[in-house]
Amino acid sequence: MTTSYKLDAIKQLRAQKKLERELEAVAADKERKEKEAAHQANLDRIARKMHKIETGEELPPPKPKATPKPKPVKEKTDATSKRQKPKNDKQKHKQAKKRGPKPKASSSNRSK
Repeated sequence: MTTSYKLDAIKQLRAQKKLERELEAVAADKERKEKEAAHQANLDRIARKMHKIETGEELPPPKPKATPKPKPVKEKTDATSKRQKPKNDKQKHKQAKKRGPKPKASSSNRSK
């Protein structure tokens, strides 16, 4: 038999995958609609060119559709982005402390 925590984990994974598949379906549908709109615009452009070639007169330019402006997406802030900004130039760059001279090797390690 399987333990209850494993069954709960399986249920959570299934629910998570279901949500991911729904999001993928929505994204795929949106992408398909965008491609279809671009394709239709391309067909309209070609039809306008063909009309100009055949008749010699230009059609009036198509009126652009009013598209709603996308809302700006606020990015989540994490702990690292909440650091305080330095108040003045002195706080921006602290100089590293100078180290003293290196100690000389002792003579006991030398073989004569």
